[in-house]
Amino acid sequence: MSSDESSDGLEELKDLMAVYAKNGNRQPAARENRKKAAVPETSYVEVPMEKVIFGDKQKFLSNLAKSVGKKWNHSDDEDAADGKNDAEQSSSKRKAAWTDSDDDDIQLGDVKRPTRYTGPLTHLRKDKSYKEYLTARFQHTLNQPKWAEKQQNEDSGSSSDEELLKTVGFIDHKAKKRELRPKTLNFKRVKDLNRATYCEGFVTSVQFHPTSTAALVAGENSLATIYTVDGQKNEKLHSMRFKNYPLLCSRIAPCGTKAFFGSVRSHFYAYDLLEAKESKLYLPGDIRSMHRFEVSPCGKYIAVAGKFGSVHLLTANTNELLHSFKQEGAVRGLAWTADSKRVLCCGSSCNINILSLRQNIIEHYFIDDGCINGQCVQLAPNQRLLATGSNEGVVNVYDYESIFASKTPTPEKRFMNLRTAITDLKFNHSSELLALSSNLAPNAVKLAHFPSATVYSNFPDQNDNVSFVNTMAFSPQSSFLAFATKSKKVPLFRLKYFKGY
Repeated sequence: MSSDESSDGLEELKDLMAVYAKNGNRQPAARENRKKAAVPETSYVEVPMEKVIFGDKQKFLSNLAKSVGKKWNHSDDEDAADGKNDAEQSSSKRKAAWTDSDDDDIQLGDVKRPTRYTGPLTHLRKDKSYKEYLTARFQHTLNQPKWAEKQQNEDSGSSSDEELLKTVGFIDHKAKKRELRPKTLNFKRVKDLNRATYCEGFVTSVQFHPTSTAALVAGENSLATIYTVDGQKNEKLHSMRFKNYPLLCSRIAPCGTKAFFGSVRSHFYAYDLLEAKESKLYLPGDIRSMHRFEVSPCGKYIAVAGKFGSVHLLTANTNELLHSFKQEGAVRGLAWTADSKRVLCCGSSCNINILSLRQNIIEHYFIDDGCINGQCVQLAPNQRLLATGSNEGVVNVYDYESIFASKTPTPEKRFMNLRTAITDLKFNHSSELLALSSNLAPNAVKLAHFPSATVYSNFPDQNDNVSFVNTMAFSPQSSFLAFATKSKKVPLFRLKYFKGY
């Protein structure tokens, strides 16, 4: 810095100090005047000390630039700020915090040694990377957390499945990396659901509570029990006994506060789960039994299978008969639509009837392909897939929207994995799994995957004896799958892909 520039800087510093001193000396005078007369105090501006010493920011930067022989522009600060933002954006990209090149050189044979506990390690590849071995063991034991998952492109690949099975409605294309695998199922058999008592006898019904981690198990011993669902203890919470009333069908209302129990008697029971109080209700009209019924998703109606192909519609609160439908053949299966406006039913014939509650008529019917005697019908929660089971052991899967266009629709998929009559069908909450079973043969149960429409080959395991399955039930989030069998046990399976309850 030249002598002229330094002298100019000293003169400016002296002037600023003089102004600061002058303002400071005015303060006592202003106080004396305020005491003597009501004269307003003279306002002054306090100058920061760093400004007195170094001057204004822009002026300081300009002087600094002159000292090095450059000319300072105000746009230089903006460029620096932009560069800082670019650096922050680049640093926000996810990358490994630390890598060790030696990890890739270590092989499995360098670490693993045969001992008297492990025996010979002939089943392991000793030339395999030890890092890959540990990664595979971790992913097999515990699913990869979300924060450790790498982002993938949405259009990374496509399958050659049918158009219906590609767009069944439950697939989240933004999370393809978490799709359920179609070939093998990761599951585990846990403690029996009713292990605390085994007192229901011939188990006829099992259903999970819609909101609580509990399940209802009913049997022909006129006893219904509520158990907690944890897969380990499954403790008993409450039991309900109905004298001389073998329970053939039990359902929990969608609200979760009431349960209905039916049998071959001319009355049924409505049980208040909150107050632990039962109500005996007699069936109206010519209805003589309530051995098969389904509660609507809205909780207002009950569809009851009657004699000679009759389907009766009752109110759940007042027990009134609203309407009776008539179909050909005895009623074997009932299913509600999600809007509670239609009832799908199948009978001992080959027809599937769709009953309309608005018009009180059979709105449409179609012939089930390859079926002679129908057994059960089930509509997926996404309202896209309709599954039917027949006495010949055939399960047909239709596009629900296309069945209204024809009386002889073609099924999108056909399962023929069971050789006996299909007695029950169940979809899970996301419509990714379809469980099919038969009570005419032991261990006659299979799980089908969608949208690939393939059957899991490893379920159930050869060592898992589930006996003769009457009916099945998925928990609200499909974490558990329970089977009501002809024995006193209710086998319970944990599906590890699904989280929660």
